[in-house]
Amino acid sequence: MIKENKVSKYLLYAIGEIILVVIGILIALQVNNWNENSSKLKAQNKTIENLNLELKGNLIKLDSTIRSSELSINSSDNLLVSMNDSTTNKYKGEKLDSLLSKLNFSNWNRSNLNITSIQSSGNLNNVENSELKNLIYDWISQIEKLEFYETKSDYAYQYFIDYIKKYGSWREIDKFAFNRVKGSQLMPSNDHLLKSAEFENCLNELFIWETQKKREYEDIRKRLIKLIEFTNS
Repeated sequence: MIKENKVSKYLLYAIGEIILVVIGILIALQVNNWNENSSKLKAQNKTIENLNLELKGNLIKLDSTIRSSELSINSSDNLLVSMNDSTTNKYKGEKLDSLLSKLNFSNWNRSNLNITSIQSSGNLNNVENSELKNLIYDWISQIEKLEFYETKSDYAYQYFIDYIKKYGSWREIDKFAFNRVKGSQLMPSNDHLLKSAEFENCLNELFIWETQKKREYEDIRKRLIKLIEFTNS
């Protein structure tokens, strides 16, 4: 080619080959990036789908817990009102032990598996919807706050249980919760507890922390519904 004075044609051919190779590499990189982005998008959609299912399950459990909490709050409130004014005996419309049987442990048995996975893996930063991302951040913060009230409520409920064990009759209370349980022959009534200042403190603490916890539940429920709406496919 040199002898035939075709150097310029050879250079153009070589440059053309190089350009084709570069174009091929760029196309391959583009396809690879597209595949990676597609995989990430599928993984993100699957994560959000799993999160949505988890949140819907949590909502069902939360509604049940709120109803149980309301029952416990109303029962303890009725007893406290009665203790404030012994002449009215407002609890007499319902047996004392029946009211005591409704002071139930009502913490929300929720699942945080997918939220925790998103947070720990760093995938939360990859969520493109900024409003959804903020809702998840708020959710994590709200759950941490809720755990404080749940701990306080747990302590108050344990205080209530231990007090009844020591000074009252759980058998009398359980007969209203379980059909198979018969009343106590040794202590056929817990009415004497209403004259105890310590029992009043026990009920008051249970009422306060259960009320605070229920408020948190109701606030979280609003956030939960928003999260479900944003994660619906």
